[in-house]
Amino acid sequence: MIGGGPSAVGGPNRVLSARRLMAAGCAAIAVVLLASTCSGISDRSNSAAATGGPHRTGSLVQADSLGNTVIGGADRTALAFRFRAAWTGSAVAARFYVITNVNGRSGYSLGTGGTMRVSLRADSGRAPHRPAGRELAAASFRPARSGVFPLIRFRTRAKIVAGRLYHVVFTNTDPHPERNYVSINGLFSGSRLGRGPAVPSGMAVLEKNPGDGDTTWRPRRSHPHEFYLPILEIVGARAGQRAGLGYMEVWDPKPIGGDAAVRQLLRTPARATRVTGAWLRIRREDGADAPLEIRLGRPDGSVLAAATLAPGAVPTSDAGWVHATFSTPVSLAAGADVTLTASAGKASSYEAVPIRKGVDYGFDSTTYFDGGYAQFNSGGGWVGWDQWGVHDRHDSDLQFALDAG
Repeated sequence: MIGGGPSAVGGPNRVLSARRLMAAGCAAIAVVLLASTCSGISDRSNSAAATGGPHRTGSLVQADSLGNTVIGGADRTALAFRFRAAWTGSAVAARFYVITNVNGRSGYSLGTGGTMRVSLRADSGRAPHRPAGRELAAASFRPARSGVFPLIRFRTRAKIVAGRLYHVVFTNTDPHPERNYVSINGLFSGSRLGRGPAVPSGMAVLEKNPGDGDTTWRPRRSHPHEFYLPILEIVGARAGQRAGLGYMEVWDPKPIGGDAAVRQLLRTPARATRVTGAWLRIRREDGADAPLEIRLGRPDGSVLAAATLAPGAVPTSDAGWVHATFSTPVSLAAGADVTLTASAGKASSYEAVPIRKGVDYGFDSTTYFDGGYAQFNSGGGWVGWDQWGVHDRHDSDLQFALDAG
């Protein structure tokens, strides 16, 4: 895990994420195509059936670490996870990440943990897209007794409409929220560098701090360039109705350059696919001057398309999105196994960080990229990432996307 520490009012908890979490297994079944554009919430759907704009497949999201927000505390902080409904019908439950003080750390929770109220609310309908109106559904629970990834069922079903934005709102209803609270975790990035793929389903994190006199919902950030995403699954009344973002941890980086490289294994969907370009979130080491090579190929190493990016195109202060356009589009058969590989001619020129899928914690496969996993090669052959003492893991993805039609 990437290092750092918490604060009592919420912030990046870059080490906490869970040495207590158990090792995960393999999840690589099928590619989910998400329609997206390059603007924040203009994507119309999270299905390949959407029209207009390029189709992209991949993890599509970015993160440097986990970031916690205290619910309650001295500022009476409330949090909102925004999402776009994927179906018309009902929403009956929500899954998210509750974090308390673990492994000797402090700042995530205090006292009894308080009482959490989780409600579903409509969107304001215009920028900046805040929670608005009455509660559509709600439930209260004692987070200290409900586990790390609780699935909380609303007392009544909430009616939702496909394509509209909604918010899951977290508040602390304890009589003394300043001394009885827990935190909710999201995905945290120190900045959003590069013109990356759009976030699926218009997802975002907002907060307000009425105890500090701030009663207006604003994007969650402690510093101007910070970027948060929800860890959230919404459950519908019918079988198969699942939506959200089920990545729930950020793992250690691996170097790129010389004998070292990283790649994403993936399988194309059950129809022919045409790939025109690729996105990767990469950080360049200070002073590195070797070009970054991005290749689309086969697992055996054969190359289908390649592009070279100048070192100056890759950020150094933080990881950032880079885009490679292939000079000749690649047509892939249905169900083809392919790889997206990043390499460089000089050792330790770049690094990449994967994000973990919540496959072991109840998150449905529709909430993360379920068509492959991240690998690295230090010179001895390709293996899945190693983390928490477990080697060759198959439950993480690079931060990547393919332009696919």
